[in-house]
Amino acid sequence: MKQLKGRWVLLGTLALIVAIGLVYVKVDVPDDARLASGDGTVRCRDYTSESVINTAEPLNVVVWNIYKQQNDGWDSELDALSKTHSLILLQEAQSKPQLLHYIEEKGWHSNQAYAFAVNGEIAGVMTLSEVVPKEACAYTKIEPYLRLPKSALYSAFPLSNGETLSVINIHSINFTFGIVEYKEQLEALVDAVRDVKGPLIIAGDFNTWSEERLQVVRDALSDIGIQEASFASDERLKVFGYPLDHLFYRGLTLQQSHSKETPASDHAWLDASFTFNP
Repeated sequence: MKQLKGRWVLLGTLALIVAIGLVYVKVDVPDDARLASGDGTVRCRDYTSESVINTAEPLNVVVWNIYKQQNDGWDSELDALSKTHSLILLQEAQSKPQLLHYIEEKGWHSNQAYAFAVNGEIAGVMTLSEVVPKEACAYTKIEPYLRLPKSALYSAFPLSNGETLSVINIHSINFTFGIVEYKEQLEALVDAVRDVKGPLIIAGDFNTWSEERLQVVRDALSDIGIQEASFASDERLKVFGYPLDHLFYRGLTLQQSHSKETPASDHAWLDASFTFNP
């Protein structure tokens, strides 16, 4: 059944499998949030670039949990999306050679949060952009039971009108009893952008598999004036009847949005086209 795809198993069984698996692989979990690029020791990085996002043109955005590039066809799917989109927010990206080669070959600027590494391959959210951001910062929060971090990435992009587009790419905590840790992860990100000016996008895999989780997200983001995109064709992955992936925005006009299921991942990708407000 679509709503209960393969990896959605009982928490106890999954935790046992992970514990056994970790015996046979080398896992590195950083003590603090950090970016994967550069020397891999800093949480934030400033960039110097003269490139800007042109506010006279539409901003086309993709949000996609790429499922660690485990399914065939992820590269051709990503290539097709990159032809019409200038900002791609990936969750469950893993820095395998094929993905790194793709990014270099296509000339994308990329930042990735260093959530953890398995046998030297870093896992965490990744933001691909045509324009170099002014700043990028990583955030992580440990899953209380699996003990592996979930990650988020903040990027600030210069706009041609002198303003800044702030973008948060998030993969929320999944397995918890209650919502304490889940809420703490989200609130840290909301606090980070509470006072920022200019347009704002917060999107990703929120793991909103319950009404309680979904309400936490909507309440927290509505508190800073964010609205949620609805999808004309909605093929988002659902668990227990609730969609996991969302796109929220402020200070932009949504022209169109839809989601598309793909065999290249267990998650559909989300597509949205925005125009900048005068």
